Amino acid sequence: MKYAVDEINGNQMLLPGIKLGYEISDTCRQSAVIVKPTISFLTEKSSRALSVECNYTNYETSVAAVIGPYSSEMVSVIGKLLGFFLIPQISYGATSDKFSDKLLYPSFFRTVPSDKRQVNVIGLLLKKFKWNWVAVVGSEEEYGQQGVQEFSKIAENMSVCVAYQGFIPVYTDPERVVKTIINNIQVANVSVVVVFSLPEQAVVFFKEVIRRNMIGVWIASTSCSIDNTLTSLPNIQKIGTVIGFTDKTQNLDLLTAYTKELFTKMSEERMKTDPLVPKSSIPDNLCPQCWNLSPANISLITHTSVQRTAYSVYAAIYSVAQALHNMLGCDSNKCMWRDKTKIYPWKIPQSTCSAACEMGQVRRVKGFHSCCFDCINCMPGTYRANEEDIQCSKCPEGQWSLIRSTSCTKPTFDILSWNKPEALVMTLAGVLLLVCQGSVGVVFLKHRRTPLVTSAGGTLSFVALLSLMGACLSLLLFLAQPGDVVCRFQLPLISIFQTAALSIITSISLQILYVTEFPQKAASHLHILRGPVSWLFMIACCAVQTGFCGWFVREGPSLSEYLANMKINFVRSFLSCPVLPLIGFALMQGFNGVMALISFMCTFMAVKPLHQYNLARDIVFSSLIYCVIWVTFIPIYVGLNGKKRSIVHISSTLASNLGLVASYYFPKCYLLLRKPELNTPEHFCTFLEGVPPTPSQEKPQTQPEASQ
Repeated sequence: MKYAVDEINGNQMLLPGIKLGYEISDTCRQSAVIVKPTISFLTEKSSRALSVECNYTNYETSVAAVIGPYSSEMVSVIGKLLGFFLIPQISYGATSDKFSDKLLYPSFFRTVPSDKRQVNVIGLLLKKFKWNWVAVVGSEEEYGQQGVQEFSKIAENMSVCVAYQGFIPVYTDPERVVKTIINNIQVANVSVVVVFSLPEQAVVFFKEVIRRNMIGVWIASTSCSIDNTLTSLPNIQKIGTVIGFTDKTQNLDLLTAYTKELFTKMSEERMKTDPLVPKSSIPDNLCPQCWNLSPANISLITHTSVQRTAYSVYAAIYSVAQALHNMLGCDSNKCMWRDKTKIYPWKIPQSTCSAACEMGQVRRVKGFHSCCFDCINCMPGTYRANEEDIQCSKCPEGQWSLIRSTSCTKPTFDILSWNKPEALVMTLAGVLLLVCQGSVGVVFLKHRRTPLVTSAGGTLSFVALLSLMGACLSLLLFLAQPGDVVCRFQLPLISIFQTAALSIITSISLQILYVTEFPQKAASHLHILRGPVSWLFMIACCAVQTGFCGWFVREGPSLSEYLANMKINFVRSFLSCPVLPLIGFALMQGFNGVMALISFMCTFMAVKPLHQYNLARDIVFSSLIYCVIWVTFIPIYVGLNGKKRSIVHISSTLASNLGLVASYYFPKCYLLLRKPELNTPEHFCTFLEGVPPTPSQEKPQTQPEASQ
């Protein structure tokens, strides 16, 4: 430390016109000892007294920064105290990862890596050699406890089992506990032991290992791996393989020469001092042990462990000097320094206590310093109006904002427009379905006076087909710009068109039920049922559906009313017509579903006429497909919102229409085009005349069974 300070003061390039001073105190590795000098560091520079203030922003402490202490245990004692005053504390040896928490230790820095990196490397080493049954031993203080805790977490993630973990006492006699630890290691039958310990406790541990002639793999952490006392233990080489970790660092080439010169000067000064004067009476002699140092003690500096630590201290001093250089606006010639310039500790190592908040963040003052604050994000629905705001402002009515916004905006709505991929796919599907329906209409029109078309409904079969085409065309309302008129007609049109088609199919299914269940009466009444009654039934069903649609339109809000009452909690959303009241939509779809269900029930158990076309089969499949699609639609629709709801509704409508066309019309088109010889009155007499087949009609036909 002294070497670094003298180098900075002598160079004058980093802090021109300014000289660094320092105070050195020995922690003696005792909590009670380290607190006293720490309190003195916190005293006010002008009065050397520690005063109680409500706001310490303008409080100038007697020191600008604290270098050290070395151990994690000592840092844990004073770290929070220094952090309260935001005095920069730069440790050159405390590696515990818990000091990385800036909420607990806001002013702590270090020039050595945390134990988290070391633990990761140890875990990778164990994984590489497939050592998955290990023990871990630590010293019973901050460094050892945190190291063992971090290692246990990493080991679990890497599938390494910790068979045993133990702690060596630091403040009491460790020998008895060490014997117990080693007994447990032997009982666990562990061959690999990880040691996270201070050097003194590690020495006691390995002495007992050597005494018992234990052989294994010993992985030592940075704190003890290069300690001279440990590496020079007699017979240490007989305990197996010892793997030590060290931090990569640099050497200070001029430190040894500097120390020799310093020790020489101290020897010369000691020779000039009257030997009869007691050392305790020498003023400012804060280190009695240092008084007898001479060039003969140079081995204290040349030892490997000291050399490795030296650069960490050197880097800590230079980091403070560089921070002062930045804060005081220094260049190579001068600094912006005046006699009355005050150096507040919270300005080091930065010239501001807290970094400026980013866009959309406000300040929340922490501690006693008004210029020390946390930056809090403005949440959605709030914004930062001014740079100096300490509280986010709420968005006005009808506007919203994203997280970390500086303004609010009116919402933007997306629609299911023609250029969207989903709309293009559904439009293509609708066009293909219309082509299929048109083709079926052409085939039926060409054979309109044949028995097959007559039994399928005659003119009503064309009405049903046109209704299904109308339902497909009505889906275009989903792809238009939503408006009051569009939204009023969107769902009712689709529902009424589907009702017309389903009511015709239901009418035919009721005729089939009547013919099969009452064959004696069917012949005299069938022409009435197939004629005026079927038309009246269709008109009645459409009238009921129109009533449901009228109630739905009257009770539901218009799009303008819906938007006016909408709670705005978004910046961008999908705009679709409101499906309100939902019970109205359920009634419209439910009415169509009931007709499909009736059709299914009337034809499912219908007796198949022998050697005749099975008209009931077509209705069974078409009504079943319709019911399955719309029953599946319910939970999917309820679980979605916005754009996905519209897509599901369009897809379900197209699928159900395709099911009706494919199941009811396609088989008849096949027979008309590929089996015209079956398009005879005999093949449809049961459904045309309501008369049971005569014996001659019951003879096997020439067509294959599949065509029946």
